[in-house]
Amino acid sequence: MSTSKPIQQTDWINFFSLSIIWGFSFFFIKKGLEVYSALQVAAFRMSIAFVALLPFIIYNFRKLKIPARKWRYIPLLGIFGNLLPAVLFCTAETKIDSGIVGIMNATTPLFALFLGAMFFGVQLTGKKIIGVLIGFIGASLIIWSKINGLQPDTINAYIFMPLVATISYGINANLFKRHFQQEDPLIIALLQYSAVAVVTVPFLFLSGAIRHTMEAPATSWESLKYLIVLGTLGTGFAQVGFNVLTQRVSALFATMTTFVIPVVSVMIAVFIGEEILPIHLGGLAVILLGVYVGSRT
Repeated sequence: MSTSKPIQQTDWINFFSLSIIWGFSFFFIKKGLEVYSALQVAAFRMSIAFVALLPFIIYNFRKLKIPARKWRYIPLLGIFGNLLPAVLFCTAETKIDSGIVGIMNATTPLFALFLGAMFFGVQLTGKKIIGVLIGFIGASLIIWSKINGLQPDTINAYIFMPLVATISYGINANLFKRHFQQEDPLIIALLQYSAVAVVTVPFLFLSGAIRHTMEAPATSWESLKYLIVLGTLGTGFAQVGFNVLTQRVSALFATMTTFVIPVVSVMIAVFIGEEILPIHLGGLAVILLGVYVGSRT
């Protein structure tokens, strides 16, 4: 059974930093989609994350000591924690507003909690359940305020893609907590992206993304600069922070960072001049209460 440490100030800094970074990532994805296809944006995100972390594994190569029985889980972390959600989120944003997609990501703790209990031996406690439910209610208030005005033809298969992605995140968080509690989180993050880079890097060449970037650098740069930030800060280094938080506290607490993403979405809305409604502020207060209760475990 994996152990967790008491939540420290550094854990809270990590927690809210991840929430802010990932809150902006959906905006960066939307900017990338202005030039590249959904699959190309996802491939750029994975490939840039791999390149960003590569120097660290070269420097820490001696730490690359993972039991042979655990190597089979590395591709699963790469698929469920990185590649599949990236493809689903990018594809969803071709038809759905990035703010809605980001807010729907707040369902992740719900799936992490119940998947952990059903398949990974995670013990459910009253505080965990209540905290997740309170946070989910808060996120639902904001989600409802966003999707209530959607046209019926907008609510189609694309609206379910973020939900499948959050299920995937829930699987990944529990896998990592169960099998990599003692390993270096930086090394595991790089191995995750190495597992998917063998697919995404060749795809960028075969799909014409690299050729297009070289032939039209001025146009491509307008989107590529956002993808570079997304791939390095919002993907590669964020994954390291997430792995650290999962190891130190729990898979559930780490995924509760997604509860705060609607807060960031509201902040972005203020920045771009969108209207903020009382239901948004009420939802934010409920979310923060849920995070507080869920952390008292």
